[in-house]
Formats: sequence, structure tokens, C-alpha cells
Amino acid sequence: MPSFSLSKFKVELKLSVNRLRLLQAKKSSLNAKARREIATLLEAGKERSAYIRVEGIIREDFNIEALEMVELYCELLTARAGLIDQSRTVDPDISDAVWAIIYASTRAEVRELILLRDMLTSKFGAEVVKSAIDNAENQVDPKLVRKLCPKAPSQELVVMYLKEIASVYRVGWRPAGEKDDGHDGDGTPGGGIKEPAKSAAELAAPPGLFKAEDVEEEVEIEAEADVETEVNDQSSPEKRSAKQDDSAKGDSEANDAALPSVSPPSPPKAAGDETSAAKTAPRKVPTAAPPAPAKSPSPAFVKPKPAKQKASDGLPTFEELQRRIEALKQH
Repeated sequence: MPSFSLSKFKVELKLSVNRLRLLQAKKSSLNAKARREIATLLEAGKERSAYIRVEGIIREDFNIEALEMVELYCELLTARAGLIDQSRTVDPDISDAVWAIIYASTRAEVRELILLRDMLTSKFGAEVVKSAIDNAENQVDPKLVRKLCPKAPSQELVVMYLKEIASVYRVGWRPAGEKDDGHDGDGTPGGGIKEPAKSAAELAAPPGLFKAEDVEEEVEIEAEADVETEVNDQSSPEKRSAKQDDSAKGDSEANDAALPSVSPPSPPKAAGDETSAAKTAPRKVPTAAPPAPAKSPSPAFVKPKPAKQKASDGLPTFEELQRRIEALKQH
């Protein structure tokens, strides 16, 4: 039996924590695989085999919870290891952790817990350790005792586990004697053929409306038709020349309307000619005025200089009157 050493005791506590974590991960992985196998048995109708195998899963789940509790107690002893080295009796602040480690050392598959139990035996005595192993005074955590108890699980717990497995893996299984509530194991109404799952776009589209894909397709078709029409118009020489003629005609009409019309002077006509021309000339029909052209900048207007007034009828000019008035002012 190894003697108690505080430094070695701390090292074993840390090793125990690592080993407990590894065991929890390993057991959880094996349990997940066993659950899939039980779901296959339920689907095949082998209920008896599923009932037996699910008891092992329940026991392993209890062991995983117990290992988690022992891991926490090991971490607590690591933080309060100084209390063990100071006294020959178990301190009340660490008594739960000490009893839990001793009790779990004989029921858990962890070699480091056995080394810790031997160190505690050399520290506190064999009688204290034996009392904790047997839980003679009920000093061990009751929850830990229940989790490590080898007693078979109840029938209700087994059925509950089977229902959960069937629900997770979507197996339409119900225990014998239980009324069917019209639902399969996956929570969907049973007794019929399942409809194929709809996509998120189909579920989001309200009934009676076009889908987004149809609308986009129609828009693309219209856009292609417009582009094709424009290309045909540009490629046709007749249409292109007609357009050019129309544009040239419109420009010439605008220029004619903008510029004032100037006609050459006509020779004087006789009175008889004017009357005859008026009778023979066709009557003009008023036409619609062309659109007003854009205003062009008009040339700057130059104000004509006032011409000098000449004397007429012997009246003095404005300048002479002004000179006379200035002369009168001086006298």
C-alpha cells in the first residue's frame, strides 16, 4: 500500500479527471451506436431483443452520469488538497468528495481511483475506507449510489427509452396494449402514405398566385422579343432610310419656320392684272402650324442714333433753343 504524498495525490487526481472524461466520451459513442441498432430491431419487429438490449443502454447512461459526478469531486479535492494533509480525520468540507471517490473506486472501471483509495486508506485508516465502501452510515451521496446501483431498471423506464428511440429514428412503433393515437413515431399522422416533403419555395408561395420562377421566365421572354424587334428595325435598310428621311424632313421644317421668309421684289402690276390674278389664284387652305422650334439666341439689338433735326418753316432747332436759354441765364 503506497504511503500518502500530497504532490502524488494531486497528480493522481488530475490523471483521474482525464481518464473519467475519456470514459464518458467512449461510453456516449457506444450508446449512440447501440440506439441505432435498437431502432433497427424495432423496425424489424424484434421487440424482445430490443427490450433486453435497451436495459444495457440505461445502465450505461447511469454510469456516465456517475462518472461525471466523480469527476467533479476529484476537481474539488484538487482545490482543497491542503485540508487532507493537515488533519488525521476527514474534514467536513471534503467529506462528500472523499466518500464518493472511495465508493466509486470499487464500482467504476478507473484504475486511478483505486490508487487514490489506497492513499486515503494510508491517511485515514482501513476502517474509515471500509465503511465508505459499504456505505454503512449512508455517508455517500444518495444520487451517486442510485446511479451506480446494479439493479435492473423498471418496466416504465424501459418503455420510455424505447419510445424515445423510436421517435428519434422515426420508427412507427408502439408498445403492446397501448392505444394508437393516430400518429407515427415521428409525430406525423399515421395510417396513410406520407406526402413528399415540399421545398421552402413551394411552402412560401401562397395558393392561387404565380410562382417567382414563372414571372421571371415571362419577363425574360418579353425582353428578348423587344431586343429582337429593335435589331430587325436597325438591320432593315428600307426602314433605316425612311427614318432618316423623316428626321431630315422634320429638321428642314423646323429651320424654315425659324428663318423669316424673304421674297424678291415683284414688278408693279396693273389694276386689271391684280383683279384677274385674284380671281384665278387658288384659295389657300389653313394648315396646322408646325411645332415651335427651339429658340435660338437673337443678335444683339443696336439702337439707332437719333438723327439731327433740320430747321423747317423757319423754326429754330432744339440746339439753338438750348443755346439761347443758356445765354439768357448768363445775362
